Amino acid sequence: MGGFAVTGTDLYPTIIFNPRENIFHIHGISTPENGKDFYQPVISWMEAYSIRPNKDTDLHIDLEYFNLSSSKALLFLFYMLNEMHSNGHKVKVTWCYRDAYILSAGRDYAFMVKIPFEFRKVSSKEHTPHELSA
Repeated sequence: MGGFAVTGTDLYPTIIFNPRENIFHIHGISTPENGKDFYQPVISWMEAYSIRPNKDTDLHIDLEYFNLSSSKALLFLFYMLNEMHSNGHKVKVTWCYRDAYILSAGRDYAFMVKIPFEFRKVSSKEHTPHELSA
């Protein structure tokens, strides 16, 4: 399966899903006016991927800020990961945070789904960049 990539801006996160390299990463700021429209291609890609996922899927989320519509889209992604996990696939979310607000949001998501979350504090300038194309 091919990958999926979106180049981030001041309003949109960078998204890199590259199953060949086992990279699943969303980072930056996510404040699209209509999160449903922005995230629909991401969700469609994840639905296709979930049919035959990698043995291990570790989704790295490193968002400095996200709005309510992004929050709903992220929850939908986590529900798909939860389904993969329920079907016997190894799934994990690595949730990076810089402040208590983002940490709290990650803990809320972890409570809502039954997949492992790893919480990692990062500095305000730190991202986990991936130079690999999708």
